[in-house]
Amino acid sequence: MITVLFGGSRPEGNTAQLAQFALEGHDYEWIDLTQYRLNPVRDMRHEAGSIESYQDDYQKIIDKVLASDTVIFASPVYWYSVSASMKAFIDHWSETLVDKRYADFKEQMAAKDFRLILVGGDFPKVKAKPCISQMKYALEFLGGQLNGYIIGTAERPGDITKDSYALNRAREWQETLE
Repeated sequence: MITVLFGGSRPEGNTAQLAQFALEGHDYEWIDLTQYRLNPVRDMRHEAGSIESYQDDYQKIIDKVLASDTVIFASPVYWYSVSASMKAFIDHWSETLVDKRYADFKEQMAAKDFRLILVGGDFPKVKAKPCISQMKYALEFLGGQLNGYIIGTAERPGDITKDSYALNRAREWQETLE
């Protein structure tokens, strides 16, 4: 099962278009993170207790992620990072690490095929590099790995259709995704 975590503010925007093109011919679940409530993370690393519940929509999303074989993060590049909704979701991993109900969280995450789609307008093939490092390190912390990424260049609506490099990479994914 493929799950897409979409962190863009425009559901029909360039990031969404590139992700949908990369997944053409595949069944997938699309989770628009902007449609969920994700509260600020609670840091319990130095507390005696553990996380026993979530006061937002995070658990619904993480349960879907954990049931997936492939997880694709799709985000515009905002200030050299992923979107706030994507980052809020990732920040919650700190809570899951101290949630006894997810004792095997790292093992489950390590087994996923993680991929990343980024789209930006200001030299993203250079300026999106911090995003790639951010995702790579976050996944490595959990024992997982980033198995591929596509960086698209698009400034105005529809511009992604002019980025032949990103479209070619997306075609490769069409053939290699399971």
